[in-house]
Amino acid sequence: MFSVKTFAFIVMATAPLAFTLPANETLIQADYWAQFCDDTDCSQGCGQSVQVSNPGCLNQNGRRSILFHGTADGDYAMVVSPSANCPCQETCASIPTGTSCWDISLYHEAQSFRFISGHCTADNG
Repeated sequence: MFSVKTFAFIVMATAPLAFTLPANETLIQADYWAQFCDDTDCSQGCGQSVQVSNPGCLNQNGRRSILFHGTADGDYAMVVSPSANCPCQETCASIPTGTSCWDISLYHEAQSFRFISGHCTADNG
């Protein structure tokens, strides 16, 4: 069994960990997430949440809206590709600030998307 001295050491050694956990939870909750949905109202067939700060390619052809949740830590834009796996870019659109549901039916023929931080540049990248 533990002595009182050993027990006090264990409690004191782990106490700082308890104070750092809420800060980590805040960082996770402050991130910005998106779900591509089948309708224009962000209510039907919404897929898995993806982190908007991740610039990876998303094959989401046929999707008509994006449901956002969390807190944006800056400005983001979406690059649209006419074919799968983001081989080229057709257009770039800034994500409307403060929106929770973005109608993307304008891009109904797009096959893939990727998010970028900041704003669109002159070359759509």
